[in-house]
Parts: sequence; C-alpha cells; structure tokens
Amino acid sequence: MSTALDRLIERYVSDVSPLHAEYVSEWQSPIYVHVIDDDVVEWQPVKQQPPLDFSPLEAALELTFHEHVKSFYGRWFSGDLAVSVTHNDEQHGVSLLQAQGPEDAERLLQNITGHILMKRKLKQPETVFIGLADEADDLLLSIDNATGAIGLEWIGKPQHEVLYAELDDFLAACTPINLAK
Repeated sequence: MSTALDRLIERYVSDVSPLHAEYVSEWQSPIYVHVIDDDVVEWQPVKQQPPLDFSPLEAALELTFHEHVKSFYGRWFSGDLAVSVTHNDEQHGVSLLQAQGPEDAERLLQNITGHILMKRKLKQPETVFIGLADEADDLLLSIDNATGAIGLEWIGKPQHEVLYAELDDFLAACTPINLAK
C-alpha cells in the first residue's frame, strides 16, 4: 500500500505545480514551504516520522482499523490531492484528504471518531472517509473498514458503489489534477 501511495505522491508532485494548500497559521506544519497569503501556502509532502498512531483511537472505539486506513493516513503529511479516477467508464473527480501535520492529524482522528460513531448509531457498516467527490458536497470516498473496498457513500448512508476492491489499485488508477491551470 505504501508503495502505491508513494507513487501517487511522486506523480502529484511531478504533474501539479505549484502545490498550494489551505494555510492554517496556528499549525507548525512540516509541509509548509512558502506562505502565499493568509489563506494559501505552497507545500511539499513530508513522510511522517513516526507514522500516525491509531492505537489509542482503536482502543477507545474497540475497533481495529483496516490496514489501508492506517497506511493511507499514516504515511505522509501532505496537502489534499486533487485527482480523477475512472470506474466503469465513469470519471470521478476526488479530493483525497491528507493530514498537513500533527495538529491536522489529531483533528482528522476526531473527525474519524465522529464518523464511526454516526455509522454505529445508524447501524451501518463502518467506513472511514478518505476523500470528497467533486460531484456533490455530501458525497464521500471511503474505505469499508471490514473489507478494505474503496467506494462512494452519501453522508449518513452506506457505501452504494464500490470503485475498487483494493486501495493499491485505486491509487494506481488516480490521475493528478492541476487545479491551478
């Protein structure tokens, strides 16, 4: 999994220039290279050292996160990645969510907690969001925590379309989009 994510990050850095992300002045993010203005920063990906630790959250939720979830969020600090992916001749634009640094990673874990608790309350299979679809504000790209399948789901609903059974295949199929063009 880490190799597929590494390759996507390499392609992204190579194909998208300059790399811009939302700037949060309160964070000491290792990805920040140059502050453009109060809202935008130029960034470069940085490998997490150490990787994001899911074990306290797993213990609190009495849940083991799928290895794809841990690998996806525990490998890089990065800006979100705008990509397109094709499934069954249908193209989807997606923003793959990433943690910009330790503070953002903590916020991410809190949001994942809320998502898991919502799924439990609704008695739906547990998923973890990894992206937002361009098609609609409430359409998530998620990993099914039991199977690792990558799919689309409306907020508050179960996954309704599986795009890829394996995260490696999904990441390999992603094409970086340069939003600055």
